[in-house]
Amino acid sequence: MLLLKEKEFDKITIKEITNKAGIARQTFYRNYVDKNDIVQKYVDIIFSDFVKHLDGKIKSLDMCKCYFDTLKKYQQSLIELTQFYDSEVIYKTFSKYLDIFAGFLKQNNLPKRSDAFPEHLKKYQIMYQVGGAIFITAEWVNRKMKTPVDKMANMLETISAANYFHDGND
Repeated sequence: MLLLKEKEFDKITIKEITNKAGIARQTFYRNYVDKNDIVQKYVDIIFSDFVKHLDGKIKSLDMCKCYFDTLKKYQQSLIELTQFYDSEVIYKTFSKYLDIFAGFLKQNNLPKRSDAFPEHLKKYQIMYQVGGAIFITAEWVNRKMKTPVDKMANMLETISAANYFHDGND
């Protein structure tokens, strides 16, 4: 994060990272594949925190609130990552968590829709919703997370529940 304030991510070298961290190059490669891996591991920490706090929540609104609450705890770092690294960091790194997103986007307790899609399209239905959730997250971070957590959670839950494809089934 300190190096990102000095230069663009693409111009930062592994040598500069190891010098700043005070570690040997071998230590870096023992823990990371490349410098992009540092970003992914950081997002892994955020999602691990999210999953830990998700325990016991079964309503989609509670899950959405937990999601945005967790991200808000990491506000400064996430904003800096999107400013100095690349705004696509959210899309790239959060996409790794499709299963977690799918799990909480499917939790709406609505009556079954008569126009629900057939079973073989459910995978794509979930991917469609997850992509939207990731883009909403990226937009929120790009706007410096100014919209309150409760409003974001309500918005995501409402959009998910109102999704044309939603059939009310888990």
